Amino acid sequence: MTVRERLVAFRLAPDGRPRPDAPFGRGPLAARVLRGAIVGAAAVVSRAPVGVVTPLAAVGGTVEWALRPAKRRRLATNLSHAVGLPPADPRVRSLVRREVLSEARRSADFLWSIAKPDELVASTEVVGREHLEEALASGRGALLVSTHLGGWEVATALVRVLMPVPTTVLVTDDWLAWAVEGLRVRAGLRIAYDSGPVTRVARLLRDGEALLVLGDYAKPWMRTYRVRLLDSVAELPAGGVVLSRLCGSPIVPFVVLPSAPRRWRVEIEPPLAAPPRDGGEAAERALLQELADRWTVQLRRHPEHWAAVYPLTWRDG
Repeated sequence: MTVRERLVAFRLAPDGRPRPDAPFGRGPLAARVLRGAIVGAAAVVSRAPVGVVTPLAAVGGTVEWALRPAKRRRLATNLSHAVGLPPADPRVRSLVRREVLSEARRSADFLWSIAKPDELVASTEVVGREHLEEALASGRGALLVSTHLGGWEVATALVRVLMPVPTTVLVTDDWLAWAVEGLRVRAGLRIAYDSGPVTRVARLLRDGEALLVLGDYAKPWMRTYRVRLLDSVAELPAGGVVLSRLCGSPIVPFVVLPSAPRRWRVEIEPPLAAPPRDGGEAAERALLQELADRWTVQLRRHPEHWAAVYPLTWRDG
C-alpha cells in the first residue's frame, strides 16, 4: 500500500466508507487516534492494582462532575424521574454526582476488561442464562435489549462464553463506535450501524441470531411511542418492538451491573413474547410498555448507575 493509499484509508470508517459529514475532530481519523489511546490506557490500567485505580477513577469522576455543568443538568433532568423528585432537589444533585463517579469506575473496569478478558469472565456472575436459551429456542433469534444502565460495554468480552449463537450489536454510526469496533469484533461481536438498512438486522433475526440493542434513547429521526416510564411518560424508540413483530423474535431484557471493583453481574430477565405479526402499532406499543415497565423496576433500583446523559423526551402528565 502506497503512502497516498494509507492516508486515504485513515479517512475511512471501519466499514470502508468515508464519513464526510462527521463533525470536525470526530471523524474516522480521530476515531483511530482514540482507539490507540484506549488500547494504551487499557494496558496501563490493567497492570495497576485495583486499590490504586479505584481512587484515581473517583478523582477523575469528581473533576468531570465539576467541569461539565451541561452534563449535570441533563443527568438531573432524567434521574429526577427515577426518584420522583425535582431536578433541583439536593438529593437529585447528590445522585447526579454518584452517577458520574460510577461512570468513572465503569470506564476503569472497561479498560481493564479490554486487556484482561479472561479475568472478567472469571469474576462475572451470570443470572438467568436459561431465559436466553428459552428465547433462542424459538429459532427466530432474540433481541437483547437494555437501557444505558450499568456497563454493558464492560461485558463485551462475555459474548464468546455467554451467547450460543452469533451476536450483532446495533451501534450509533459515530466516531466513538468506530474507535471501539475492533475491540468488539475481537471479543466476538458483529457490528451493525443504525444508519444501515433495517433489512440486514431483520435477516439476522430470521436466521436465528441475536441482536443487542440499547433502547432508551431515540435519535431525532427515529420513530417513537409514548409509554409510561418511571413517574412520567417518555418517547422511546419503536425500532426494537417493530423488529420483534415483523420477525417474530422475543425480546430479552438484561442489565450489566457492578458488584465491586472488577466484579460484575449480568441479570437476564424472562423474555417478552413477540406480538402477532398482524397486531400493528397497538401490539408494538403494548410490547414497548411491557419493556418500559421492566426498565422502571431496574432504574428505580439502581439510579446511580443510569448513564442518562442523552436528551430523553419526557411528556409529563
